[in-house]
Amino acid sequence: MLTRGKVSDMQQKVMHQVQKKESMEDLNTKYTTITFEEALELCQKYITKITTHAYRRENDPARKREMTKSYINEFVDSQKPSVEGHYDLVLLKSALTDEITHYGPITKAMEDPAIDEIRANGPDQIFVESGGRSIKWDQHFTDREHMERIISKLLGVSKVRLTPKIPMVNARTIEGFRVNATHAEISPYDMPAFVIRKFSKKSISPKMLIENESFSSNMYELLSLIPKSDLSWITVGPTGSGKTTLNEILVKEISPLSRIITIENPSEMRLIQREEDSEHGRIMNDVLQYESVPDDDDSSPATMENLLINAMRQSPHWIGPGELRTPGEFATALRAAQTGHYFFTTLHAEGDKEAIYRFLTAYLMVSNEPAELALRNICSAVKFVIFQEKLADGTRKVTSISEILGTDGLNPLINQIYRFDCEDVLEENDGSKKTIKIVGAHKRVGKLSEKVQQMMLKAGIRRSRFEFFTKDPTEDEIEVYEFDDYRFNH
Repeated sequence: MLTRGKVSDMQQKVMHQVQKKESMEDLNTKYTTITFEEALELCQKYITKITTHAYRRENDPARKREMTKSYINEFVDSQKPSVEGHYDLVLLKSALTDEITHYGPITKAMEDPAIDEIRANGPDQIFVESGGRSIKWDQHFTDREHMERIISKLLGVSKVRLTPKIPMVNARTIEGFRVNATHAEISPYDMPAFVIRKFSKKSISPKMLIENESFSSNMYELLSLIPKSDLSWITVGPTGSGKTTLNEILVKEISPLSRIITIENPSEMRLIQREEDSEHGRIMNDVLQYESVPDDDDSSPATMENLLINAMRQSPHWIGPGELRTPGEFATALRAAQTGHYFFTTLHAEGDKEAIYRFLTAYLMVSNEPAELALRNICSAVKFVIFQEKLADGTRKVTSISEILGTDGLNPLINQIYRFDCEDVLEENDGSKKTIKIVGAHKRVGKLSEKVQQMMLKAGIRRSRFEFFTKDPTEDEIEVYEFDDYRFNH
Protein backbone atom coordinates (compact mmCIF):
# COMPACT_ATOMS: atom_id res chain seq x y z
CA MET A 1 0.00 0.00 0.00
CA LEU A 2 1.38 3.42 -1.01
CA THR A 3 1.71 6.13 1.61
CA ARG A 4 0.80 9.76 0.96
CA GLY A 5 4.50 10.65 0.95
CA LYS A 6 5.39 7.95 -1.55
CA VAL A 7 2.54 9.01 -3.83
CA SER A 8 3.85 12.55 -3.68
CA ASP A 9 7.36 11.41 -4.60
CA MET A 10 6.03 9.40 -7.53
CA GLN A 11 3.91 12.30 -8.67
CA GLN A 12 6.91 14.56 -8.59
CA LYS A 13 8.92 12.04 -10.58
CA VAL A 14 6.19 11.71 -13.20
CA MET A 15 5.80 15.48 -13.39
CA HIS A 16 9.56 15.83 -13.81
CA GLN A 17 9.54 13.33 -16.67
CA VAL A 18 6.58 15.11 -18.34
CA GLN A 19 8.27 18.47 -17.98
CA LYS A 20 11.49 17.05 -19.37
CA LYS A 21 9.62 15.64 -22.38
CA GLU A 22 7.75 18.90 -22.93
CA SER A 23 10.97 20.89 -22.72
CA MET A 24 12.46 18.70 -25.43
CA GLU A 25 9.43 19.26 -27.60
CA ASP A 26 9.11 22.90 -26.68
CA LEU A 27 10.75 25.80 -28.49
CA ASN A 28 13.49 25.92 -25.87
CA THR A 29 16.45 24.36 -27.64
CA LYS A 30 19.35 25.62 -25.52
CA TYR A 31 20.47 22.08 -24.70
CA THR A 32 20.46 20.93 -28.33
CA THR A 33 22.49 22.28 -31.21
CA ILE A 34 20.30 22.78 -34.26
CA THR A 35 20.77 24.00 -37.81
CA PHE A 36 19.94 27.54 -38.87
CA GLU A 37 17.03 26.21 -40.99
CA GLU A 38 15.59 24.50 -37.90
CA ALA A 39 16.01 27.69 -35.87
CA LEU A 40 14.28 29.64 -38.63
CA GLU A 41 11.32 27.25 -38.60
CA LEU A 42 11.07 27.38 -34.80
CA CYS A 43 11.19 31.18 -34.89
CA GLN A 44 8.42 31.38 -37.48
CA LYS A 45 6.29 28.99 -35.41
CA TYR A 46 6.98 31.12 -32.36
CA ILE A 47 5.84 34.27 -34.16
CA THR A 48 2.72 32.51 -35.45
CA LYS A 49 1.89 31.36 -31.91
CA ILE A 50 2.19 34.71 -30.14
CA THR A 51 1.17 37.27 -32.77
CA THR A 52 -1.69 39.56 -31.88
CA HIS A 53 -4.69 40.64 -33.94
CA ALA A 54 -3.12 44.10 -34.29
CA TYR A 55 0.01 42.53 -35.77
CA ARG A 56 -1.95 40.53 -38.34
CA ARG A 57 -3.92 43.61 -39.38
CA GLU A 58 -0.97 46.03 -39.50
CA ASN A 59 -0.63 47.29 -43.11
CA ASP A 60 2.42 49.54 -42.80
CA PRO A 61 5.39 47.45 -44.05
CA ALA A 62 7.92 49.40 -41.98
CA ARG A 63 5.85 49.08 -38.81
CA LYS A 64 5.21 45.38 -39.50
CA ARG A 65 8.93 44.78 -39.99
CA GLU A 66 9.74 46.44 -36.67
CA MET A 67 7.09 44.37 -34.89
CA THR A 68 8.47 41.20 -36.50
CA LYS A 69 11.99 42.15 -35.43
CA SER A 70 10.85 42.54 -31.83
CA TYR A 71 9.25 39.07 -31.93
CA ILE A 72 12.50 37.61 -33.31
CA ASN A 73 14.51 39.26 -30.52
CA GLU A 74 12.01 37.94 -27.98
CA PHE A 75 12.35 34.42 -29.41
CA VAL A 76 16.16 34.45 -29.21
CA ASP A 77 16.24 36.04 -25.74
CA SER A 78 13.72 33.63 -24.26
CA GLN A 79 14.81 30.41 -26.00
CA LYS A 80 18.56 31.03 -26.35
CA PRO A 81 18.87 28.38 -29.08
CA SER A 82 22.24 26.84 -29.84
CA VAL A 83 22.55 27.17 -33.61
CA GLU A 84 25.37 25.80 -35.74
CA GLY A 85 27.55 28.66 -36.97
CA HIS A 86 25.50 31.25 -35.06
CA TYR A 87 26.63 30.96 -31.44
CA ASP A 88 26.60 34.75 -31.00
CA LEU A 89 22.97 35.54 -30.19
CA VAL A 90 23.27 39.10 -31.50
CA LEU A 91 24.40 37.79 -34.88
CA LEU A 92 21.70 35.12 -34.75
CA LYS A 93 19.05 37.82 -34.27
CA SER A 94 20.44 39.70 -37.26
CA ALA A 95 20.49 36.57 -39.43
CA LEU A 96 16.92 35.62 -38.49
CA THR A 97 15.70 39.18 -39.05
CA ASP A 98 17.31 39.28 -42.48
CA GLU A 99 15.90 35.87 -43.38
CA ILE A 100 12.34 36.55 -42.16
CA THR A 101 11.85 40.19 -43.15
CA HIS A 102 13.75 40.27 -46.46
CA TYR A 103 12.95 38.41 -49.65
CA GLY A 104 16.15 37.84 -51.60
CA PRO A 105 15.82 38.88 -55.28
CA ILE A 106 12.31 40.33 -54.84
CA THR A 107 13.07 42.51 -51.80
CA LYS A 108 13.26 45.72 -53.88
CA ALA A 109 10.08 44.79 -55.74
CA MET A 110 8.29 44.24 -52.41
CA GLU A 111 9.37 47.69 -51.22
CA ASP A 112 8.79 49.60 -54.47
CA PRO A 113 5.35 51.31 -54.25
CA ALA A 114 5.23 51.60 -58.06
CA ILE A 115 5.09 47.80 -58.43
CA ASP A 116 1.60 46.32 -58.11
CA GLU A 117 2.26 42.63 -58.66
CA ILE A 118 5.16 40.16 -58.48
CA ARG A 119 5.04 36.80 -60.26
CA ALA A 120 7.58 33.96 -60.17
CA ASN A 121 7.14 30.91 -62.38
CA GLY A 122 10.48 29.41 -61.32
CA PRO A 123 13.84 30.50 -59.88
CA ASP A 124 14.87 32.41 -63.01
CA GLN A 125 11.43 33.50 -64.19
CA ILE A 126 10.38 36.58 -62.20
CA PHE A 127 8.04 39.21 -63.60
CA VAL A 128 6.62 42.37 -62.07
CA GLU A 129 3.77 44.62 -63.07
CA SER A 130 4.05 48.39 -62.82
CA GLY A 131 1.69 50.95 -64.29
CA GLY A 132 -0.27 48.17 -65.95
CA ARG A 133 2.80 46.84 -67.83
CA SER A 134 4.55 43.50 -67.25
CA ILE A 135 8.34 43.70 -66.93
CA LYS A 136 10.96 40.92 -66.69
CA TRP A 137 12.68 41.35 -63.33
CA ASP A 138 16.47 41.56 -63.57
CA GLN A 139 17.19 39.38 -60.51
CA HIS A 140 16.51 35.71 -59.81
CA PHE A 141 16.65 33.02 -57.13
CA THR A 142 19.80 30.93 -56.95
CA ASP A 143 17.90 27.65 -57.21
CA ARG A 144 14.62 25.91 -56.39
CA GLU A 145 15.54 25.50 -52.71
CA HIS A 146 16.22 29.23 -52.42
CA MET A 147 12.86 30.01 -54.00
CA GLU A 148 11.03 27.57 -51.69
CA ARG A 149 12.71 29.20 -48.69
CA ILE A 150 11.45 32.62 -49.80
CA ILE A 151 7.95 31.19 -50.34
CA SER A 152 7.99 29.92 -46.74
CA LYS A 153 8.99 33.41 -45.70
CA LEU A 154 6.20 34.98 -47.75
CA LEU A 155 3.69 32.71 -46.07
CA GLY A 156 5.44 33.82 -42.88
CA VAL A 157 3.07 34.13 -39.96
CA SER A 158 0.10 32.48 -41.68
CA LYS A 159 -1.00 29.14 -40.30
CA VAL A 160 -0.69 27.36 -43.64
CA ARG A 161 2.34 25.69 -45.16
CA LEU A 162 2.94 24.57 -48.72
CA THR A 163 3.26 20.76 -48.86
CA PRO A 164 2.51 17.99 -51.37
CA LYS A 165 -0.74 17.42 -49.45
CA ILE A 166 -1.55 21.16 -49.51
CA PRO A 167 -0.12 22.14 -52.93
CA MET A 168 -2.02 25.45 -53.25
CA VAL A 169 -2.03 28.15 -50.60
CA ASN A 170 -3.62 31.60 -50.29
CA ALA A 171 -2.15 33.76 -47.53
CA ARG A 172 -0.88 37.20 -46.58
CA THR A 173 2.69 38.37 -46.25
CA ILE A 174 3.72 40.25 -43.10
CA GLU A 175 3.14 43.47 -45.08
CA GLY A 176 -0.48 42.48 -45.67
CA PHE A 177 -0.01 41.68 -49.37
CA ARG A 178 -2.00 38.80 -50.84
CA VAL A 179 0.08 35.81 -51.97
CA ASN A 180 -0.87 32.64 -53.82
CA ALA A 181 1.75 29.88 -53.95
CA THR A 182 1.82 26.46 -55.57
CA HIS A 183 3.99 23.44 -54.78
CA ALA A 184 6.54 22.08 -57.26
CA GLU A 185 4.83 18.68 -57.22
CA ILE A 186 1.89 19.95 -59.31
CA SER A 187 4.18 21.50 -61.92
CA PRO A 188 5.30 19.50 -65.00
CA TYR A 189 8.65 21.33 -64.65
CA ASP A 190 8.93 20.42 -60.95
CA MET A 191 9.07 24.10 -59.99
CA PRO A 192 7.15 26.08 -57.36
CA ALA A 193 5.42 29.35 -58.27
CA PHE A 194 3.83 32.35 -56.58
CA VAL A 195 1.95 35.56 -57.27
CA ILE A 196 1.95 38.54 -54.91
CA ARG A 197 -0.77 41.18 -55.21
CA LYS A 198 0.27 44.41 -53.50
CA PHE A 199 -2.17 47.01 -52.26
CA SER A 200 -1.19 50.64 -52.64
CA LYS A 201 -1.24 52.71 -49.44
CA LYS A 202 -1.78 55.83 -51.54
CA SER A 203 -5.40 56.57 -52.32
CA ILE A 204 -6.17 57.12 -55.99
CA SER A 205 -8.32 60.19 -56.54
CA PRO A 206 -10.96 60.89 -59.22
CA LYS A 207 -8.70 63.69 -60.45
CA MET A 208 -5.88 61.22 -61.13
CA LEU A 209 -8.17 58.86 -63.05
CA ILE A 210 -9.65 61.69 -65.12
CA GLU A 211 -6.19 63.03 -66.01
CA ASN A 212 -5.11 59.46 -66.91
CA GLU A 213 -8.20 59.30 -69.16
CA SER A 214 -9.69 56.33 -67.34
CA PHE A 215 -12.94 58.23 -67.74
CA SER A 216 -13.94 61.76 -68.72
CA SER A 217 -15.15 64.51 -66.40
CA ASN A 218 -18.72 64.03 -67.68
CA MET A 219 -18.48 60.30 -67.04
CA TYR A 220 -17.31 60.93 -63.49
CA GLU A 221 -20.26 63.25 -62.95
CA LEU A 222 -22.58 60.40 -63.95
CA LEU A 223 -20.65 57.80 -61.94
CA SER A 224 -20.75 59.94 -58.80
CA LEU A 225 -24.53 60.36 -59.13
CA ILE A 226 -25.11 56.58 -58.98
CA PRO A 227 -24.20 56.16 -55.27
CA LYS A 228 -25.58 59.60 -54.39
CA SER A 229 -28.97 58.51 -55.78
CA ASP A 230 -29.07 55.15 -53.92
CA LEU A 231 -28.79 53.17 -57.16
CA SER A 232 -27.21 49.72 -56.74
CA TRP A 233 -24.39 48.94 -59.14
CA ILE A 234 -21.95 46.22 -60.19
CA THR A 235 -18.43 46.95 -61.43
CA VAL A 236 -17.28 44.21 -63.79
CA GLY A 237 -14.12 43.40 -65.70
CA PRO A 238 -11.11 41.07 -65.80
CA THR A 239 -8.55 40.58 -63.01
CA GLY A 240 -6.35 43.61 -62.38
CA SER A 241 -8.57 46.04 -64.30
CA GLY A 242 -9.09 48.37 -61.33
CA LYS A 243 -12.60 47.38 -60.24
CA THR A 244 -11.95 47.70 -56.50
CA THR A 245 -10.18 51.05 -56.93
CA LEU A 246 -13.15 52.43 -58.84
CA ASN A 247 -15.63 51.13 -56.28
CA GLU A 248 -13.64 52.72 -53.46
CA ILE A 249 -13.95 56.09 -55.21
CA LEU A 250 -17.67 55.67 -55.83
CA VAL A 251 -18.49 54.46 -52.30
CA LYS A 252 -17.02 57.68 -50.93
CA GLU A 253 -19.80 59.53 -52.78
CA ILE A 254 -22.43 57.86 -50.57
CA SER A 255 -23.85 60.13 -47.88
CA PRO A 256 -21.63 59.91 -44.75
CA LEU A 257 -24.70 59.16 -42.61
CA SER A 258 -25.75 56.20 -44.76
CA ARG A 259 -24.54 53.09 -42.97
CA ILE A 260 -22.18 51.02 -45.16
CA ILE A 261 -21.07 47.44 -44.44
CA THR A 262 -18.42 45.85 -46.65
CA ILE A 263 -17.15 42.26 -46.74
CA GLU A 264 -13.91 41.56 -48.61
CA ASN A 265 -11.24 38.88 -48.82
CA PRO A 266 -8.75 40.38 -48.38
CA SER A 267 -9.83 43.81 -47.22
CA GLU A 268 -8.64 46.42 -49.74
CA MET A 269 -10.97 49.43 -49.67
CA ARG A 270 -10.20 52.28 -47.29
CA LEU A 271 -13.53 53.91 -46.63
CA ILE A 272 -13.27 55.49 -43.19
CA GLN A 273 -13.32 59.26 -43.57
CA ARG A 274 -11.95 61.55 -40.87
CA GLU A 275 -12.52 65.23 -40.36
CA GLU A 276 -10.10 67.61 -42.03
CA ASP A 277 -8.41 64.64 -43.74
CA SER A 278 -6.67 63.89 -40.45
CA GLU A 279 -5.21 60.44 -39.92
CA HIS A 280 -6.35 60.37 -36.31
CA GLY A 281 -9.25 62.85 -36.34
CA ARG A 282 -12.87 62.09 -35.54
CA ILE A 283 -14.52 59.61 -37.94
CA MET A 284 -17.25 61.27 -39.99
CA ASN A 285 -18.97 58.38 -41.79
CA ASP A 286 -20.85 55.27 -40.66
CA VAL A 287 -18.75 52.40 -42.02
CA LEU A 288 -18.29 48.83 -40.82
CA GLN A 289 -15.81 46.61 -42.67
CA TYR A 290 -15.32 42.84 -42.39
CA GLU A 291 -12.80 40.44 -43.83
CA SER A 292 -14.13 37.02 -44.83
CA VAL A 293 -12.28 33.71 -44.88
CA PRO A 294 -12.16 31.55 -48.02
CA ASP A 295 -15.21 29.33 -48.48
CA ASP A 296 -13.10 26.19 -48.15
CA ASP A 297 -11.69 27.32 -44.79
CA ASP A 298 -13.38 25.27 -42.08
CA SER A 299 -11.56 27.06 -39.26
CA SER A 300 -14.04 29.95 -39.14
CA PRO A 301 -17.71 30.54 -39.97
CA ALA A 302 -16.84 34.03 -41.27
CA THR A 303 -17.40 33.18 -44.95
CA MET A 304 -18.62 35.80 -47.40
CA GLU A 305 -22.13 34.30 -47.42
CA ASN A 306 -22.41 34.12 -43.62
CA LEU A 307 -21.12 37.68 -43.20
CA LEU A 308 -23.61 38.88 -45.84
CA ILE A 309 -26.45 37.26 -43.91
CA ASN A 310 -25.19 38.80 -40.67
CA ALA A 311 -24.77 42.22 -42.32
CA MET A 312 -28.50 42.36 -43.08
CA ARG A 313 -29.14 42.25 -39.32
CA GLN A 314 -26.90 45.25 -38.66
CA SER A 315 -29.16 47.97 -40.10
CA PRO A 316 -27.16 48.81 -43.24
CA HIS A 317 -28.26 51.18 -45.97
CA TRP A 318 -25.57 49.75 -48.26
CA ILE A 319 -23.99 46.29 -48.36
CA GLY A 320 -20.77 45.83 -50.32
CA PRO A 321 -19.48 42.30 -50.89
CA GLY A 322 -16.00 42.76 -52.36
CA GLU A 323 -16.60 40.17 -55.07
CA LEU A 324 -19.40 37.68 -55.65
CA ARG A 325 -18.06 34.20 -56.44
CA THR A 326 -20.27 31.38 -55.18
CA PRO A 327 -23.96 30.79 -56.01
CA GLY A 328 -24.87 31.30 -52.34
CA GLU A 329 -23.22 34.72 -52.35
CA PHE A 330 -25.18 35.79 -55.43
CA ALA A 331 -28.43 34.58 -53.85
CA THR A 332 -27.75 36.36 -50.56
CA ALA A 333 -26.81 39.61 -52.33
CA LEU A 334 -30.06 39.49 -54.28
CA ARG A 335 -32.03 38.83 -51.11
CA ALA A 336 -30.38 41.87 -49.53
CA ALA A 337 -31.41 44.00 -52.51
CA GLN A 338 -34.97 42.72 -52.29
CA THR A 339 -35.27 43.55 -48.58
CA GLY A 340 -34.60 47.27 -48.75
CA HIS A 341 -30.80 47.37 -48.93
CA TYR A 342 -28.71 48.95 -51.67
CA PHE A 343 -25.61 47.09 -52.76
CA PHE A 344 -22.41 47.40 -54.79
CA THR A 345 -20.00 44.65 -55.72
CA THR A 346 -17.56 43.44 -58.34
CA LEU A 347 -17.50 40.33 -60.48
CA HIS A 348 -15.62 38.95 -63.44
CA ALA A 349 -17.50 39.27 -66.74
CA GLU A 350 -16.87 40.33 -70.32
CA GLY A 351 -19.46 43.09 -70.47
CA ASP A 352 -22.72 44.48 -69.12
CA LYS A 353 -25.11 41.86 -70.49
CA GLU A 354 -22.62 39.07 -69.68
CA ALA A 355 -22.53 40.29 -66.06
CA ILE A 356 -26.30 39.97 -65.74
CA TYR A 357 -26.26 36.49 -67.27
CA ARG A 358 -23.47 35.41 -64.92
CA PHE A 359 -25.54 36.64 -61.97
CA LEU A 360 -28.53 34.70 -63.30
CA THR A 361 -26.56 31.49 -63.90
CA ALA A 362 -25.07 31.52 -60.39
CA TYR A 363 -28.39 32.36 -58.75
CA LEU A 364 -30.29 29.57 -60.53
CA MET A 365 -27.81 27.02 -59.16
CA VAL A 366 -29.33 27.52 -55.69
CA SER A 367 -32.85 28.66 -56.58
CA ASN A 368 -35.93 26.90 -57.92
CA GLU A 369 -37.38 30.10 -59.38
CA PRO A 370 -38.28 30.17 -63.07
CA ALA A 371 -35.42 31.74 -65.03
CA GLU A 372 -37.57 34.62 -66.30
CA LEU A 373 -38.68 35.56 -62.78
CA ALA A 374 -35.11 35.32 -61.46
CA LEU A 375 -33.82 37.53 -64.29
CA ARG A 376 -36.55 40.08 -63.65
CA ASN A 377 -35.61 40.23 -59.96
CA ILE A 378 -31.92 40.65 -60.77
CA CYS A 379 -32.59 43.43 -63.30
CA SER A 380 -34.83 45.13 -60.78
CA ALA A 381 -32.09 45.03 -58.13
CA VAL A 382 -29.12 46.08 -60.30
CA LYS A 383 -29.56 49.62 -61.65
CA PHE A 384 -26.15 50.10 -63.32
CA VAL A 385 -23.31 47.96 -64.63
CA ILE A 386 -19.89 49.63 -65.01
CA PHE A 387 -17.39 47.80 -67.23
CA GLN A 388 -13.70 48.42 -66.57
CA GLU A 389 -10.81 47.01 -68.62
CA LYS A 390 -7.02 47.03 -68.67
CA LEU A 391 -5.92 47.60 -72.25
CA ALA A 392 -2.82 46.20 -73.96
CA ASP A 393 -0.85 49.43 -73.39
CA GLY A 394 -1.34 49.08 -69.63
CA THR A 395 -3.99 51.78 -69.26
CA ARG A 396 -7.16 51.08 -67.28
CA LYS A 397 -10.37 52.55 -68.63
CA VAL A 398 -14.08 52.49 -67.92
CA THR A 399 -15.20 51.15 -71.29
CA SER A 400 -18.95 51.31 -70.67
CA ILE A 401 -21.55 52.64 -68.24
CA SER A 402 -24.91 50.94 -68.70
CA GLU A 403 -28.31 51.37 -67.12
CA ILE A 404 -30.37 48.21 -66.59
CA LEU A 405 -33.92 48.93 -67.75
CA GLY A 406 -35.58 45.57 -67.09
CA THR A 407 -36.20 42.40 -69.04
CA ASP A 408 -37.93 41.06 -72.12
CA GLY A 409 -38.39 37.38 -71.39
CA LEU A 410 -34.87 36.03 -70.89
CA ASN A 411 -33.25 39.09 -72.44
CA PRO A 412 -31.96 41.86 -70.12
CA LEU A 413 -32.68 45.32 -71.48
CA ILE A 414 -29.45 47.32 -71.45
CA ASN A 415 -29.31 51.07 -71.95
CA GLN A 416 -25.68 51.95 -72.61
CA ILE A 417 -24.93 55.56 -71.68
CA TYR A 418 -21.16 55.68 -72.33
CA ARG A 419 -18.78 53.56 -74.38
CA PHE A 420 -15.06 53.59 -75.20
CA ASP A 421 -14.30 53.02 -78.88
CA CYS A 422 -10.79 51.98 -79.95
CA GLU A 423 -9.63 53.68 -83.16
CA ASP A 424 -6.03 52.57 -83.76
CA VAL A 425 -2.79 51.36 -82.20
CA LEU A 426 0.39 53.45 -82.32
CA GLU A 427 3.76 51.68 -82.11
CA GLU A 428 6.92 53.29 -80.80
CA ASN A 429 10.41 51.78 -80.84
CA ASP A 430 13.26 53.53 -79.03
CA GLY A 431 15.78 50.88 -80.07
CA SER A 432 15.71 48.90 -76.83
CA LYS A 433 12.04 48.02 -76.68
CA LYS A 434 8.79 48.47 -78.55
CA THR A 435 5.80 50.08 -76.86
CA ILE A 436 2.27 50.58 -78.02
CA LYS A 437 -0.44 53.12 -77.31
CA ILE A 438 -4.11 52.46 -77.92
CA VAL A 439 -5.88 55.42 -79.47
CA GLY A 440 -9.57 55.76 -78.78
CA ALA A 441 -12.31 57.93 -77.35
CA HIS A 442 -15.08 57.85 -74.78
CA LYS A 443 -18.46 58.62 -76.31
CA ARG A 444 -21.88 59.21 -74.86
CA VAL A 445 -24.19 56.89 -76.78
CA GLY A 446 -27.40 57.03 -74.73
CA LYS A 447 -29.40 58.96 -72.15
CA LEU A 448 -30.90 58.22 -68.73
CA SER A 449 -34.36 56.67 -68.63
CA GLU A 450 -37.28 58.55 -67.13
CA LYS A 451 -37.38 55.96 -64.33
CA VAL A 452 -33.82 56.69 -63.19
CA GLN A 453 -34.43 60.43 -63.49
CA GLN A 454 -37.32 60.10 -61.07
CA MET A 455 -35.19 58.04 -58.69
CA MET A 456 -32.50 60.72 -58.73
CA LEU A 457 -35.04 63.42 -57.96
CA LYS A 458 -36.52 61.36 -55.10
CA ALA A 459 -33.00 60.98 -53.71
CA GLY A 460 -32.69 64.78 -53.53
CA ILE A 461 -30.53 65.31 -56.64
CA ARG A 462 -31.26 68.57 -58.44
CA ARG A 463 -32.29 68.15 -62.07
CA SER A 464 -29.48 70.49 -63.15
CA ARG A 465 -26.98 67.90 -61.87
CA PHE A 466 -28.11 65.24 -64.35
CA GLU A 467 -29.94 67.20 -67.04
CA PHE A 468 -27.06 66.81 -69.49
CA PHE A 469 -27.55 63.02 -69.40
CA THR A 470 -31.27 63.27 -70.20
CA LYS A 471 -30.68 64.62 -73.70
CA ASP A 472 -29.84 62.65 -76.82
CA PRO A 473 -26.09 62.60 -77.55
CA THR A 474 -24.87 64.70 -80.47
CA GLU A 475 -22.09 64.08 -82.96
CA ASP A 476 -20.10 67.14 -81.88
CA GLU A 477 -19.91 66.19 -78.19
CA ILE A 478 -16.31 66.10 -76.97
CA GLU A 479 -15.30 64.44 -73.71
CA VAL A 480 -12.97 66.52 -71.55
CA TYR A 481 -10.34 65.01 -69.23
CA GLU A 482 -9.93 67.87 -66.78
CA PHE A 483 -10.96 67.81 -63.11
CA ASP A 484 -13.16 70.77 -62.25
CA ASP A 485 -12.84 71.37 -58.49
CA TYR A 486 -15.81 73.73 -58.32
CA ARG A 487 -18.08 71.47 -60.34
CA PHE A 488 -17.39 68.32 -58.31
CA ASN A 489 -17.32 69.95 -54.88
CA HIS A 490 -20.56 71.92 -55.14
